[in-house]
Amino acid sequence: MCRLRYRCHFINMSVTEQQKAYHLRKFRTRFHRMDQNQDGYISREDFELMAKRFVENTSGITKERTEQIFAEFLNIADAIDLKPGVKMPFDEAAKIASDSYLSHTINNPQEVHQFLFDCIDTNSDGHISIEEFKAYFKILCHDITEEEMKHSFDTIDSDGNGEISREEFVAASIEFYFGVEETEVSNVFYGKLLPC
Repeated sequence: MCRLRYRCHFINMSVTEQQKAYHLRKFRTRFHRMDQNQDGYISREDFELMAKRFVENTSGITKERTEQIFAEFLNIADAIDLKPGVKMPFDEAAKIASDSYLSHTINNPQEVHQFLFDCIDTNSDGHISIEEFKAYFKILCHDITEEEMKHSFDTIDSDGNGEISREEFVAASIEFYFGVEETEVSNVFYGKLLPC
């Protein structure tokens, strides 16, 4: 049932201006939260800082896993052409990313979401606990409250069993990144959406 709903978003070719504006708002929120050094720009440095914070906040991480995390975050920076020294205002980055997702030019969209799940699931048990989720949000989001973290977790945990499965996380990610309809998941996936 859920998968069918997500597929409908992919094949919806007629997106209204209101839906485009909502989609852009989601991406503005995402890039605002990714602005790790809070300078108003998205840069390779932000991705390096996220990787560094993931590694520093993960106990017992191996050297191989550390290298993989850094490589994956830098691959994402490369995918949006953030070379060393390049800075992009996060509103501009949000517009480019939103347009890209709406035009379906993103290759292998589930790959990034699978990787992100693996980063958050620090004990590799196949589920994200509330503790792991909060640790992730503390790394990623400098301005999110405990209440917002809990609300986001509970919303993504669609079966209400107190943990987020890989399937739940990827489904919520796909809804956030590709969905054009306003949903609770999209409204809280990266914490409360920024105002228009």
